[in-house]
Amino acid sequence: MGQIYDVIVTGGGPAGSTAARTAALRGLDVMILDKSPFPRYKPCGGALSLKALSMLNDPLPPRVQERKITGARVHYRDLVAERHKGYEITWLINRSAFDQHLLEKALLSGARAMTEKVLDFRDSGELVSVQTKEGIYKSRFLVVASGCQDALKKEIAGPESRESMGLCLVSEIKTEEERIVESLGSALDIHFGVAEGGYGWIFPHRGYYSVGIGGLSSSLPHPRQAMRRFLRENGFPEGSRISGHLIPQGGNRRRVARGRVLLAGDAAGLVDPFTGEGIYYALASGKIAGEMVSDVPAAIVARSYESRIEKELGRDLGYALFFSRIMHSHPRIFLRTLVREEKVLERYLEVGAGQMSYRDFMLWLLPRLPLSLMRAGWVWEG
Repeated sequence: MGQIYDVIVTGGGPAGSTAARTAALRGLDVMILDKSPFPRYKPCGGALSLKALSMLNDPLPPRVQERKITGARVHYRDLVAERHKGYEITWLINRSAFDQHLLEKALLSGARAMTEKVLDFRDSGELVSVQTKEGIYKSRFLVVASGCQDALKKEIAGPESRESMGLCLVSEIKTEEERIVESLGSALDIHFGVAEGGYGWIFPHRGYYSVGIGGLSSSLPHPRQAMRRFLRENGFPEGSRISGHLIPQGGNRRRVARGRVLLAGDAAGLVDPFTGEGIYYALASGKIAGEMVSDVPAAIVARSYESRIEKELGRDLGYALFFSRIMHSHPRIFLRTLVREEKVLERYLEVGAGQMSYRDFMLWLLPRLPLSLMRAGWVWEG
């Protein structure tokens, strides 16, 4: 392990593989270290937005694609609304195959990968020493893309408060393809009111449903009970296998770099605070990290990376957090408006499709809210 790499990346998921591929394509010597062998199972709803697809340089292979989605069916108590666009707004994917595909692209670009758990690192100012169970690796830069619970991330950004963390639980339930097409077709099924600060979902994958709930961890004291209730109320077996993981609440300002160490993806807290979607932000931040360690002088890499992350991702996530907090502070009003007002739901689908930013959505929405609320039969609280 006497070799000095240009970049070591911890975590081979979307953020890590993208950072590694970007740097390798620029001629850098890159090593990916991940504690788990690939392919691996990843608890996830498996929705890939159009703006996430725009980050990829080639079409998704057939083994990754599962269903093209054109709309959404939204539930809130006794209200149901369904809207479709004239184009796909997202793709449902096999997440395990997707992550494997991205890692393979990184390897084909010249990066290398080892299955080793990273225990610690030390940034000397000139090199970063990375400690694994097997020994010590050294590199000019370290990109931490190993998730929001990794101890490495905490050395840069500090610990997360419970109030800034979300919780996601998911089950995959095999079903006949005909039944899936008949029940949902090309729509995502979204249920508000089942998890405070979040929602429940039923996504029609190829040959199975992804069924899950997500919300603020501080508002889900008994998450598995809530998940079993959601399964039961929607006709699924309560005994279905449940997987879960924590996700950061995006939009809060966090430190994402220091010295020669950069955080990307979930490790940087880059997740949509309303939907919980993180793949786009993982791909985008991984690409930025790979560009920074390749193109920017070492003395200003951390500052330049933080500036680009804030400008290209953080500001819009701030608007998303603003929207999420307003909506969840008046859930009955906003959710009834969402399902009763056709244009509000249609415009939000454009946000999910990457056709509109959260900033532009909020600028469009706020002047219309009083009128929308009156049409929905409510008086503005406030």
